[in-house]
Amino acid sequence: MARKVTPRPKTIFRKPNTRFKKWRKYREMTLERAAELSGMTAGNISAMERGTQGFTEDGLYALAGAYKVPPGWLLDVDPESLDSFLPAWDAATPGDRQKIVEIAKTITGRG
Repeated sequence: MARKVTPRPKTIFRKPNTRFKKWRKYREMTLERAAELSGMTAGNISAMERGTQGFTEDGLYALAGAYKVPPGWLLDVDPESLDSFLPAWDAATPGDRQKIVEIAKTITGRG
């Protein structure tokens, strides 16, 4: 009888991603807290930050959930560039967030 083999998740990147650490620090989290919220281990997150371990799509989504950002932001957005926007967004109620989006659409002409 043939044994069923479960494929391993494909590693996306294996180079250092300083934004992972910047987002963790921006959210004022220890490795242990980030691990708790993401379901990963502190060692895995540390290794991902240093680039000694690659990350999978699932890992990217887990960290994004822990840091409360879209997954792409972990790769492309420096949290230090959002200092004036993100704290306001985080503090906003769902209703206020909708207003913020509508105002942004009006300002950019996409509303």
